[in-house]
Amino acid sequence: MTLEATLAAHSSPQPLGMEIALITGDVSVAHARAVAAGANSISEPKQKPWGQTVACVRCPDGLLVELCTPVNA
Repeated sequence: MTLEATLAAHSSPQPLGMEIALITGDVSVAHARAVAAGANSISEPKQKPWGQTVACVRCPDGLLVELCTPVNA
């Protein structure tokens, strides 16, 4: 017996167990460009207490992407 399962990443209610982070100097611009290109906004750009700005989008293929500024040491 063979069991086949199809996982439609683009329509899954949950992330697929991984996330990538892309570092940028302007998270607001990167977030807006990603949404204009078809990504769904998960969280709007927000400055964290440690000074980093972070936003999150979900690509049409289901991949979760964090957009963030560099962490200053």
